Amino acid sequence: MYKNIESGPGKIFLSQIKTPQVGLHNFDKKELSKLSQSLNDLKYNLALPIVSLSDEEDKFFLMTGLPIYESAIKSGLEQIWVFLIAHKKHEVEKLIEQFALQSKLNDQVIDSEDIKNFVEFLNNPESILTKIRGRGEKYAKKIESKRPYNSAEDIQKQLGPKQSLYWLTAYKEWKNQS
Repeated sequence: MYKNIESGPGKIFLSQIKTPQVGLHNFDKKELSKLSQSLNDLKYNLALPIVSLSDEEDKFFLMTGLPIYESAIKSGLEQIWVFLIAHKKHEVEKLIEQFALQSKLNDQVIDSEDIKNFVEFLNNPESILTKIRGRGEKYAKKIESKRPYNSAEDIQKQLGPKQSLYWLTAYKEWKNQS
């Protein structure tokens, strides 16, 4: 039945996807609404849910990406991009852990321009540091007290490598949303 199917990305019809018998879990309704609007505007998805083979011909089990699937339905899409792993569901469940690990390592690239803008942002007394999601007043005061910063290395030295990376990634996310 599936002799010629290989693992890899592909576009399939939503009607070919078998989902769990449960509805959406506790997903943030605001995020889901934004996702639905994005799918409606783009007409395709950028993140690839994982699907596996089922016993039915031309049907696939949804293994990850239930919010993407639900938002695609809400947006009226007929097809979405998926990553098909050409194995049965019970075999794919073992691979999901590896997928999660690799996904964590697939963060958005931060380039030198981002770092330059970040240093300028932290040094600017007009910057409202608490506008960055997840960054509180207490830590903003600490950053202000250690100004000026000369470079990313200086920020790491002053604030610690972990905190400076958290701030930089949150800053880039905030800038991309602004």
